[in-house]
Amino acid sequence: MAGRAFTRLHYLQKFTVILLFCSLMPVAVTHRVMAGCELQESDASGFTRDGDILIGGIFPVHDDTDQQDITFREQPLPVTCETFGIQNYQWVQAMVFAIEEINNNSNLLPNITLGFQIYDSCTVLQRALRGALWILSGQDEPVPNYWCRTGLPPAAIIGDAGSTRSVALARILGLYRYPQISYFSTSSLLSDRNQFPSFFRTIPSDDFQSRGLAELVMQFGWTWVGLLAADDDYGQRGIQLVQQELVKAGACVAFFETIFPSQAAKSSFHITQVIKNSTARAIIIFSSSAYLTPLLDEMRRFWEEIFGCQWLHQEKSLRTKDNEIKLLRFIKKVHLRREGPENFFDKYGNPPAQYDMVNWQGDPDGIIRHVKVGSYDSSSHPGKTLIINASSVQWASGIKEVPLSVCSPSCSTGFRKASRPGKPLCCFQCVPCLLAEISNQTDSIECFKCPWVQWPNDKRDGCVPKITEFLAYNETFGVILAATSIFSSMVPIVILGLFIRYRNTPIIKANNSNLSYLLLVSLTFCFLCSLAFIGYPTSGKCLIRQIAFGIAFALCVSCILAKTITVVIAFSATKPNSELRRWVGPHLSYMIISISTFFQVLLCIFWLVLAPPFPEYNAHTQPGMITVECNEGSSMAFWCMLGYLGLLGTISFIVAFLARKLPGSFNEAKYITFSMLAFLSVWLSFVPAYLSTKGKYMVAMEIFAILSSSLALVFCLFFPKCYIILIKPKRNTKEYLMR
Repeated sequence: MAGRAFTRLHYLQKFTVILLFCSLMPVAVTHRVMAGCELQESDASGFTRDGDILIGGIFPVHDDTDQQDITFREQPLPVTCETFGIQNYQWVQAMVFAIEEINNNSNLLPNITLGFQIYDSCTVLQRALRGALWILSGQDEPVPNYWCRTGLPPAAIIGDAGSTRSVALARILGLYRYPQISYFSTSSLLSDRNQFPSFFRTIPSDDFQSRGLAELVMQFGWTWVGLLAADDDYGQRGIQLVQQELVKAGACVAFFETIFPSQAAKSSFHITQVIKNSTARAIIIFSSSAYLTPLLDEMRRFWEEIFGCQWLHQEKSLRTKDNEIKLLRFIKKVHLRREGPENFFDKYGNPPAQYDMVNWQGDPDGIIRHVKVGSYDSSSHPGKTLIINASSVQWASGIKEVPLSVCSPSCSTGFRKASRPGKPLCCFQCVPCLLAEISNQTDSIECFKCPWVQWPNDKRDGCVPKITEFLAYNETFGVILAATSIFSSMVPIVILGLFIRYRNTPIIKANNSNLSYLLLVSLTFCFLCSLAFIGYPTSGKCLIRQIAFGIAFALCVSCILAKTITVVIAFSATKPNSELRRWVGPHLSYMIISISTFFQVLLCIFWLVLAPPFPEYNAHTQPGMITVECNEGSSMAFWCMLGYLGLLGTISFIVAFLARKLPGSFNEAKYITFSMLAFLSVWLSFVPAYLSTKGKYMVAMEIFAILSSSLALVFCLFFPKCYIILIKPKRNTKEYLMR
């Protein structure tokens, strides 16, 4: 898709001369014939017609397509005009026709005849300059700064077609403020009024063409585009503007090559290889047809060799061998409307930017038709400047679908684009979003996190509510723990009833029945406190569960410690003159229990006052879940409470271990030793297990530790006595115990 195919040329040929004529009307009558020097003239090399006022014209009637490569080692061959251009010749005829129409209308310029001098530039810069000097000097050989014929100098010059040639002409004509109107030069450089004060054109600047091409590329979703430009002002300036617009829109350039007319064969072969090796399927070309023809010929030969057939060639029957006196001010104010939108020059000498989007379509007979498929109008509202009917565009091989021209395929939802080292921005790789992130748009640059109460779905293209987790009564795990807790709490109650019934038997009397009753009650509370850990964590549950657990176990272990110390003192007080006799009695046991439990109660009060536990939603423990749990408020207070229980248990274990060999059947120090060993083993194992689990399983771990340690105390301390009472009643006598 070449840049020229985008240009609108419906009215340009005839409007150029008509616009100039509208400017001539106020000043034509003021021209006077001025005498001047006259030199020997050679035969004119252009197309001339005399008149009172002359208008110059420079047109590339021929295309100089057979240029030789310049080696800088030998003198270049003279420029020859090779190929006759039908379209370019129509421009000449449009100028001649417009001048004849003006001359034949007596109402326009009465008593004044317009003449012209038209020169063929052959699409070559040096011939364009030669033609301008021929028009200005009146001589066949270029003579700068001389006007060597009678009459006035030309009122204005129309031309040239190419931007590079127009720039060269404008630098000369601008010195003398000769108005210059181009019909096909689009370089934005010519809008600089400081450099080119007398230049005008009837075709929009490349600024608009470049923006339109960039919009067209993005309209079709092409992000991987090749760029080709001729080595002239039109090509280089225009392609740079396109590149800026493409990069601004987020596209990338696959390659950027320059067409060198002076090295046509070499550059055409190189560019053909670049296109062949590139993955880009969309190429933007800024070049005149004369510079582009050698490249197309080379590509036609890359095609004929591959497929083993040749294109049909048309007959080459068309080949041949061969100052600012007030006018400039009026040209700036020209407004004209004929058969279309209004035409005028803005402050930069440019007309309104209006283009037709033309698609080259081939029919079955091999004829190429130019079909209008869209338009571009810079004066339209933003977002409506480019209008294109994609369904009417015919692509390669007659397909209707828009071809893809991307370096990397689009990233689907759930992925993000990541740059590839050393590659352009459009060459990327698709990376899956992280575990807690999503992307719900195609080609997303980054993934984003869901709200804290939500979690990505399986495809990671949307957020779904997180699962709320806690140890509930209605789940299997919760039911088992709750049933175990309730059933276990019945065991010490049954044992308590059994002890009350057989309270007068020797085995009950000999083991401090009151302490046994209190210990069994405290064990019941130990079993029941685990129920506070099951169910939805409320503020009340969070406050009471650890406090109830800490105090119940402190009372339980304090009772065991009191029983242990009582046994030791009882055996030690049997010695004559022992000072421990006064400590024998229930008051010592109650004092030990009260003091030991009081410290735990005091610690719990400080905990509740300074940093009480509270319920919280933990969204970071497990992916996709919100764990409803109790925040302990102060971890230090929790571990201090647990550590105090360990201290009481350790003291009881040491005292019982030292008293395990005391004589007599009244001594239950051995049972206390085993019970404290089991108790400490459970809670020492609990610490690493508790720290390694999360969520509801952390709560279940603590419940398991509570139940197992309580059951260990019940079995070690009371099952031997129950066994004697129920199974071996003969042993429950004073004689047997005293033996």
